Amino acid sequence: MKEGKDIDKLFKDGLGNPDLPFNDLDWDNLEERLHPKPKRRVVPVVWLAAVAGIAAMLLIVFLLVKPLDNQPDANKVVKTDKGEKNNPKPENNAGKATETPLKQNDGMVNKDSAVVATNEAGRSHLVEKNILTDTDAPKLAFVEPANTNLLANKVYQPALSTAIDPVTFKDQNLIASVAIGKPQPFKEPVLNKKPRLVLSILAAPDLTSVQKSGTSNLSGGFGVEATYILSKKLSVTTGATYAKKIYDSDFSLYRPNTNYVFKIIPSNIHANCDVIDIPLNVNYKVFGNSRNAISVSTGLSSYLMLKEKYSYSYDGAYQGPQEYEVRGRNQHYLGIANIGVEFQHKINNNLSISAKPFMKIPLTDIGYGNSRLSSTGVAVSVNMNLFGKGN
Repeated sequence: MKEGKDIDKLFKDGLGNPDLPFNDLDWDNLEERLHPKPKRRVVPVVWLAAVAGIAAMLLIVFLLVKPLDNQPDANKVVKTDKGEKNNPKPENNAGKATETPLKQNDGMVNKDSAVVATNEAGRSHLVEKNILTDTDAPKLAFVEPANTNLLANKVYQPALSTAIDPVTFKDQNLIASVAIGKPQPFKEPVLNKKPRLVLSILAAPDLTSVQKSGTSNLSGGFGVEATYILSKKLSVTTGATYAKKIYDSDFSLYRPNTNYVFKIIPSNIHANCDVIDIPLNVNYKVFGNSRNAISVSTGLSSYLMLKEKYSYSYDGAYQGPQEYEVRGRNQHYLGIANIGVEFQHKINNNLSISAKPFMKIPLTDIGYGNSRLSSTGVAVSVNMNLFGKGN
């Protein structure tokens, strides 16, 4: 009984003096547990950008490719036998046959006149006679003693003449002159006669990470670049690429320039940043032929941070601030080093495709969190030659 009275006294004292501190965070946590917000799975913008970039490159390739193999050869020369052109030989002509065709007169033909055409080869004879009928109209009679093909021979006999050749192309002199002596050495075209500018549309997926964090996240971007040809092997590239930089790191690698102090230290940081990447690279061609080329490139990039969103994770039950967002506050000019190797394949004189493995190494701290952000990926591009023919 004594122990029960002590318990009653304890409850009585506790209800009589309710000096409990008021905490808004406890009510917020209770409200989140009573009404949890459903999490929606959002398709990453990087995947949509990568699919759109690849579809655009395939469309450009199919629209602009002009195969070189099916072009007609307008300079094709037809060889003819000179002996056959000057001396045509008709069929069934054992010897030289001559035959005089009948001359036609608009007037009356003399009565009782006969003209006999003979073949010198002795194969056929023609006898031509004028026979008067009761109406005194002259008629031509053909007497064929032995050969039934006499009419055909008379019709096609004028075709034996070689004075007129209906094929005018064979009469043309297609060979102007024959070079005599040693041929002149081939001179390569001079590239600096007309500057060459190459426009590239690219998509570049990559793996982004913070140095010493040990984790990488899939990121990427797409953009436009322009390459100016300085010489046969040297060129300069610049442009602009819209990129997503997604990464995770420990809170110890997160060092923002702020006076804010976390009461509960987060264990992990998740960052999702929108960036404009402006590269300035120098390219050197180490190998090249009529179709393929290999180049190495190096240079610097500038990061213009459009939006930075940081999410905080905690180990304990108590949850501190969940996220923080920064817009347009950080720009890093020439703060990232670029290294890459480009493999290029030429489709025709004005169109080519290329694949370029690359690395981006930070030279300074990046973003609001001052993280050493690095990227490794492959850029796939479609290149269009704007002026002149490519070498």
